[in-house]
Formats: sequence, C-alpha cells, structure tokens
Amino acid sequence: MTKVISEQSVLSLLRLAGYSELAYQFAKYIERQDNNSDPLIVLTAALLSEAVSKGHVCLNLARVGELGMGIDELMPESVTLWVAKLRESHLVGKTGDFTPLVLTDSGLLYLYRYWQAEQQVAVLIKQRLKPVPLQNETLLKQYIANWTSSQPGLDWQKVSVLMALTRQFCVISGGPGTGKTTIVLRLLESFFNQDKTFRIALAAPTGKAAARMQQAVANVSQSQYKGDVQAQTLHRLLGITPEKEQGRYNKERPLAVDVLIIDEASMIDIILMSKILKALPKTARLILLGDSQQLASIDSGAVLANLCRADAGFSEGFAEGFLLLSSQTLPAVKSRSLMADSVVILKHSYRFDDQSQIGQLAQSVQAGDSDKFINILMRTDEAIWWQKMDKASIQQRVMKLYHAFFEAIKTHQDPLTCMQLFEKTRVLCALNNGPESVDSVNSLIERALAKQSWRTHQGFYHGRPIMVMKNDYNQGLFNGDTGLVMNNDQGVLAACFLDNRIVRWVPLNRLPAHETAYAMTVHKSQGSEFEEVCIILPEQATALLTRELLYTAMTRAKVKIGLIATEAILIQAVTSQQDREMGLMMEID
Repeated sequence: MTKVISEQSVLSLLRLAGYSELAYQFAKYIERQDNNSDPLIVLTAALLSEAVSKGHVCLNLARVGELGMGIDELMPESVTLWVAKLRESHLVGKTGDFTPLVLTDSGLLYLYRYWQAEQQVAVLIKQRLKPVPLQNETLLKQYIANWTSSQPGLDWQKVSVLMALTRQFCVISGGPGTGKTTIVLRLLESFFNQDKTFRIALAAPTGKAAARMQQAVANVSQSQYKGDVQAQTLHRLLGITPEKEQGRYNKERPLAVDVLIIDEASMIDIILMSKILKALPKTARLILLGDSQQLASIDSGAVLANLCRADAGFSEGFAEGFLLLSSQTLPAVKSRSLMADSVVILKHSYRFDDQSQIGQLAQSVQAGDSDKFINILMRTDEAIWWQKMDKASIQQRVMKLYHAFFEAIKTHQDPLTCMQLFEKTRVLCALNNGPESVDSVNSLIERALAKQSWRTHQGFYHGRPIMVMKNDYNQGLFNGDTGLVMNNDQGVLAACFLDNRIVRWVPLNRLPAHETAYAMTVHKSQGSEFEEVCIILPEQATALLTRELLYTAMTRAKVKIGLIATEAILIQAVTSQQDREMGLMMEID
C-alpha cells in the first residue's frame, strides 16, 4: 500500500468512499476472522464485495484501477506484491480450497460461492462440448432442401439448426429481428422429425419472455406433434422457490428432458447457469439463444457474452457436413478452441434493413462510434432527439407518446383495444428513482392526467397501467407482466391482462406486488417489443449508462424511437462498455 493504515482506518475510508453497507459489513467480518490483522486483506474483501455487487463474478487484481473504486491511493504498488500478501492469509485459498476467498493463478479473486459456481459451469459445459450423431440424415437433408431461404448467400439460421442437432451444447446469439424465434420453431420441427419421442423443454428467465416464447411456438407444438411443448420460467422449470433456493432438481434428481432450449439467455447469471447445468441429465442437450450485445443479468456474470467471445468458428468436418446437407459453403477455420462448432452469431437482420434508422443507430452503438451515432440522430427527417431535460418538456413528450391510449380510455373503448394501444408504446428509463427516472416520469404523467380529471390520487383508477413485480403462479402472473386497471362489465375496478389477444380479469385484492407502469426500466424491458419507445436518460452521469443499456433500449422498438438526453450523456453511453470480470472462458479453453 502507498499509505500505512490500520484496519480501522480502512473501514472508515470505506464509509467515506461511499462503499455499500454489504461491502462494509463483509470487510468487517473478514477483519474479525483475519489473524494477521493485515488491513490489505480487509480492503481487498471490500473491493471484491463491491465488484460482485456491480455484476462481476470476480475481482481481477490487475484491472482494479479500471473499476473506479475510489480508493486508488490505498492500492498495493504491484499486483505481485498484492498476490503475495493475499497468499499469506488463511482466509485466501488456492483453487480447490474451502476458504471465504479464492485466488487463482491468473490473479482472479473470488468469493467461494462464485468460484464454485463458475467451476461447475465450466466443467459441465466442457462435458457437453462434443458431437451428437444425427438419427436420420436423409430426412434432415430433405427438410433443409424444402426450407426456402429469404436471403442470398449463407443462411445462418440453417447453420444454427444443424449445429443444435449435432452438438450437445450450443449458443445462438443475434439481435432483434435476426430470426431467433424462427430458429426455435425450426428446431422443434427438426428434433421431432428426428425422433418424435424427444422430451423437449422450453424456458426463459422471466415470465414475460416465457409467455412470448410459448405464443410463438404454440401452433407448432400443438397442431403438428402429439407432445405439447410448454414454455415456462427457468425458476418454475427448476423448482426454485424462496424456500428451496437450489431448486428441486440436481445431479441425483435430474430433469426429465432430452433437449432444453432457453431463450433470452443474456439474463442468466453465473449462479442460475450452474443450477441449470446441474439439473440436466448427462445426455441432455442445452441450446442457449439470446443477444450477447444486450444488458447482462442483474446478478453477477455475463455468461452469454463470455461464451460468445470465443469466436471459435467451425471445423472442416462441420463445414463438410453442412455442405452435404445444404449445398452451402461454410468458411472453416483451424481452431484449438473447445467451443468450435458450438457458437453461431446471427448477422442478418430481417427487421432492420440498411436504411433503417434504428438499425443504423444500433450498429453505431455496438461499434462505440459516438460521432456516427450523433450524426444519424441529427440528420433524421423527423425529430427523434430532444436535449431539453426540464420537467415540462419531458411531460409534453411522454403525454404525446400515449395520446392514442389516453383517448381510448377517456372514450371508454373496450379493454382489448385499450390494452393493445398501451402495448404499442413505452417510456424506458435507465433509473428507477431520482430525476429522469421511472418514478419521476410516472409522477409527471399522473399529474398531467389529474388536470384532465383522472382520479390519479386514488390507489387504483380507471386506465392505470401496472407491472407485476413478483411471480404469482396461482394467478398465472409473472414478474414483468403488464396490465390495466379498468372498470369491468359490472362497473367494478379490476386488473385486466392480455393472454394471446384474450382479456383476463384479476380482482384487485388478488394482485401480487405491482407498480404503476407508464415508464419502466430498460432492464425490465428485456424480452419485450413495442412499435415505438421513448428513451429517457438521466442528466447526471452514472455508471449504468453503457452502450449495452442504450442498445437494449433502442432495439425494443420495431418502428420508431425517441431520445430525451443531453449530447454529453449519449456520448458517455455509446463509449462506455459493460465489461464484467469472469474467468469462465479461461476455464473452458
């Protein structure tokens, strides 16, 4: 350390530097357990706890300065010295030791729980990185021949399907409109064509994503095949409850599935991924679909993004097999990566063409090109970017966004019409609380509606949109579901939800925890799609503003976006990248 300080001084400095209560208390716990009374151990424990709370699986000692932890003057002079000091503590173990902290030879420091989860994920994925023979190659060749491609050149959807059919583990990543839903449908058809007795499970991290998945595959699973394939949340599939955190299924009691297809896999953290893999039978296949460019999970880890970084390509053997089945040439590479033949990055967007504003903006964000991003915003035919951040300007914009919905409520349109109008648009915010947040936007809208004689002062009022915040399996409601409070046929206020174009009513006293939902966070919007979104970013800089957040927000829109943000904040968002520390690919490869 550049300063000689005591353990008590470290704890005081943590308070002054604004470290979380969890980090402070963990450092205090380590202080009590540390026999050597070394303040560096206490400081490192706080740094690790803070890093995990920010989504990192581990603390990379060589890159601590990049995390902006606020106490750089207390850092050791070198990583070598830091590692040597940590190795002297009985609280810091090597790989395989059962200690509160685990330090790997690569200089990655873990809490034991996260080290164990990452090891389990790496081992169980490696066990599945192997080919699986086709049961009926002739049938597949005929199926692919009858599959008409809508784009010239190499069809990556076909590559994805062959990969999933011939590998025990695979990852398919692509942005909105790249055909991931089509691939799920094709996979169901192909698997059942190969063997109609296949037990296939569909799952997603959230209830809303699972419902969208079920809606997309309903016709295929129910009309074409005897087996009724039902999409469900991962927590429900695994039997995870507050009382049974590890779930009902494990190595000794595996899931009764042959194939598990998971959508929106970018939301899966390292702990949940370990539970999924432990619950699968040894012979089961796992197919992960998602968008590796999106926001990562709320909890620690960016599993999908980490796996997609492998960029291992395809072997000559796989390319030859694809050529025989599809008559298309797939570029082959000589790769030593175990992930070869297991990752497809979908490149063609069927939703956004080269002239699409949203597509161009998304590409510039992905590239971290803030100049190009700003130029596209400024040359649009219709204004879509506003830099005025005062309450009156924001209120005007969001009220205009929901104009058609408000008119439908005021003219007593039927619930289905009102729900469909509301689901066309959404305000997305980076923050839940504070200025330019979900709370402030909801308040601005309700104040404006109160001036139009809406009864927004009441807890429930006709036309109030709500979002469910907690799963309730008895009511069939899940975290992220949106509904409207409306007068039912009897003139009584109740909540209505839309299930595949059918309105379902839930009594107000049966609703699980919920919030007003004119605005929602970008995190909560994952797995949703709207015709138009209005994105509001805070005027003050925050670490949450990254290109992943902006990309996720913009690609929720299918037709049109609006941006309320200052130029400085947009530049920060485009040029800042969410980079979560984890050692998963080091362990796999």
